[in-house]
Amino acid sequence: MAIPERFMTNDKGTFGEYTASSRWPIILQNAIDDLTTQQELEKSNTTKFQQAESIKTGLRQFRQDVIDRVRLRPFTEEEIKLANVPLSFNEYLKEHSEANWGDVEWLFSEVYLYRRVNVLFQRESEWAEFDIFNRLKQSTFESSFHGVVELALRYQNLLPQLKNIGQNSEDNDEDLLKVLFKEFIEISLWGNATDLSLLTNATLEEIKSIQGAKARAESESKIVVNDTDKAWGVLTNAKANANGKPIRVDFVLDNSGFELYADLMLAAFLLESGLATKCIFHAKDIPYMVSDVMLKDFDILVQDLRDREFFPSGQPSTKESKALDFFAKEMGKFISSGELEFREDSFWTTELDYWNLDTKETKYHGSVLHKDLLNSNLVIFKGDLNYRKLTGDRKWPRTTKWETAIGPLATNGITSLILRTCKADVQVGLPEGLDAKLSQEWEKENPGRGSWWCCSGKWAVICFCSGKSDGN
Repeated sequence: MAIPERFMTNDKGTFGEYTASSRWPIILQNAIDDLTTQQELEKSNTTKFQQAESIKTGLRQFRQDVIDRVRLRPFTEEEIKLANVPLSFNEYLKEHSEANWGDVEWLFSEVYLYRRVNVLFQRESEWAEFDIFNRLKQSTFESSFHGVVELALRYQNLLPQLKNIGQNSEDNDEDLLKVLFKEFIEISLWGNATDLSLLTNATLEEIKSIQGAKARAESESKIVVNDTDKAWGVLTNAKANANGKPIRVDFVLDNSGFELYADLMLAAFLLESGLATKCIFHAKDIPYMVSDVMLKDFDILVQDLRDREFFPSGQPSTKESKALDFFAKEMGKFISSGELEFREDSFWTTELDYWNLDTKETKYHGSVLHKDLLNSNLVIFKGDLNYRKLTGDRKWPRTTKWETAIGPLATNGITSLILRTCKADVQVGLPEGLDAKLSQEWEKENPGRGSWWCCSGKWAVICFCSGKSDGN
């Protein structure tokens, strides 16, 4: 099969076109507004106040450039040095010198946008460490209060039972663990949209019940590709044959806040169940895609769990407060023991798709990451942008095999799983007829936009690849 072109910002009727014309100006205006709010708190610091004015001027001009569809310019030598901008951006623009905001590859231009914003902050010494998206990250997580508390309570209730699995030889421990594995995978998959009925009351008997099975089936009905069983097989096989060897699971993260919290829940389950002995979380090195996880966001999340003003769950003695404190303590335990580790790398914030994650290519540091990820039993890629980067954000027919769409990643040794709620035009791996069916359903309520079902966040995919040439 010939490799298709990438989605462009001028592809009529696509979510990419809508993003470029409508969403990006709003994101930049929100950044201006949030900086203005923060600036007011810094009035006593004249230098910082004046530097904020300079950044706002730059953001306003940048926003107008996006609206006016001007050409994308290369980064200057000063900017590259100041903000550690990877050279791949300018190399792309050298080859696409006519690219403008209204006619450019969507994946490149979206990542480029966040690099340009970061340069504006790096120019000003008082704001170089400031995360312009932190307020939105925090407010979004704060609004997830009830879900956060529910999951903390259920995890605390489940943990003693989880530890006891295997003590009674009459229990079908493997079947039960598999059910729990699927549920924690789905909690990580859906993030804020998690159906908390998945862990109803978090007792093992209720999870095994008919009602529990019904809740799981309803949730799974919106997962149009579901390879969870294959990932389960990899980890249980690794556990059975460990013989003291580590079992490592990596997470290439997406959103902070509740989604990061859900990812930590999955990691905690894997570690406590013995399905993993080490989890490594890969974060972004700059404020990125508004809500993506940076290293600092883990510490902030743990602080939020312990802060009774941020999550006002009553007195410290209440069960809700104890559950939040308990999970925060669990995270501290995993960090101290080395079972949970956070890393950052600039590769994750380049425009490069993951076809560049290969040992044969050393130019962009992807090879360094690749060699390390070969030591992982399972690499879990989270979210829509990672899906776009895995598939190259290309116009694949929607029935294209997953292994075809991810190119060299299908055979370069990395065992991978993508958990993605669908929020972009690219979609592969569907059985014949399903795209047409879902497009017709979505068209009824969204005339003219039937194909946008896969941009709505209402459906999801869980795609696995062994990374071996034989696919096994």
